[in-house]
Amino acid sequence: MFEFLRFYIVYLALFSGSIGLISLHKLPGKKAKLLVALIWFSALVEVIGYHFTEWTGVLNYYVFNFYMLFSFCAYILLLKSLLLKINHKTIASLSLILFIFSFFLNILYFIDDVNHSFIYSFAIGVLIVMILSCLYLIEIFNSDKILNFKKSVFFWYILGILVFHVPFLPFMLALKWFLIKHDESIFSLVLFILNFLTHSCFIIGFLWSEKRYNY
Repeated sequence: MFEFLRFYIVYLALFSGSIGLISLHKLPGKKAKLLVALIWFSALVEVIGYHFTEWTGVLNYYVFNFYMLFSFCAYILLLKSLLLKINHKTIASLSLILFIFSFFLNILYFIDDVNHSFIYSFAIGVLIVMILSCLYLIEIFNSDKILNFKKSVFFWYILGILVFHVPFLPFMLALKWFLIKHDESIFSLVLFILNFLTHSCFIIGFLWSEKRYNY
C-alpha cells in the first residue's frame, strides 16, 4: 500500500538540497558546503538504488552498503572536525578505524554472498555517531555556544542524522532477528517518515542558521 513512498524519498532530498543551494551564502566554509553535497549525493544514491536491480539484474545491496560506508565515514569526519578537545578528536579517529574495520569484516563474513545489508556495521556506525554527537553536544553546552547553538547549521544537520539513524537501528535489528515481519509497505512508510523528519531538520538548519555560526 505504501511501497510508492520509497521513491518519494528522492524528492525530500532534492527539496532540502535545493534549500541548501539557496542558502549557500550562509555556508562560508568547505565544511558547511559539504553538508549540501552530502544531501545531493544521498539523492543520487536513492535514484541509483531504486533502479539498480532494473538496470543490472543485481540486488541493490551493493549500492546501499557502499553508501553506508561512505556516509558514516563522512559523519564521523564531520563530527571530528566539530569537536574541540584533543581527546574527543582522538576518540573520533579511533572510531573511524573501528567502523571501517567492522565494514570489511562484514565483507569477509558475506564473502560468498554479498547480497545482504551489513546490519552489524550499520549498528556500530550508529553507536559511534551517537557517542560522538553526545561529545559534540557536551562541548556546546559547556561553552558560550550554548547561547546560539540553534543558529548553527551543523547542530541541525547532526540532529537530522540522529533523528533518522537512532530509531531506524532497532527497526532494522527487529527485522534481522525476525521480531517483526518484513513488510515492504511498512518498511517504505518507516523510511519515508524518518527521511521526512531528517530533511525537515536539514531545511530548518539552512533557513534558521546564521553565517557567523556556520564556520
